[in-house]
Amino acid sequence: MGLIERVKARIKNIIEQRGISIYSLAANADLTEACIRNWYTKRNYTPSLEAIEKICRALDISVAELMCEEGEKMMPVTETEKTLLSSWMRLEEKQKKVILMQMDAFLNN
Repeated sequence: MGLIERVKARIKNIIEQRGISIYSLAANADLTEACIRNWYTKRNYTPSLEAIEKICRALDISVAELMCEEGEKMMPVTETEKTLLSSWMRLEEKQKKVILMQMDAFLNN
């Protein structure tokens, strides 16, 4: 299943689990009911990013949560962890190996 099909299926599952009607979702997302129904009736109909963002706001979930596989959980990331990851991405492979060895030494001490 492709990403678009998975996103549409996730939206459908969420509204079914929460007992939300398509009409209610459309009203809360400031979209037309026809717009959302087209996702399920027109095979090649792709929702716009703007529509997906509106749906996510209406469902009180992030776009990232919507993209997760069924059953996956999003983990909150602190600012320190974001900084660490950003710094990690700028390192060369040799530097990453050294840091991983140091972390291993700290954790197994």
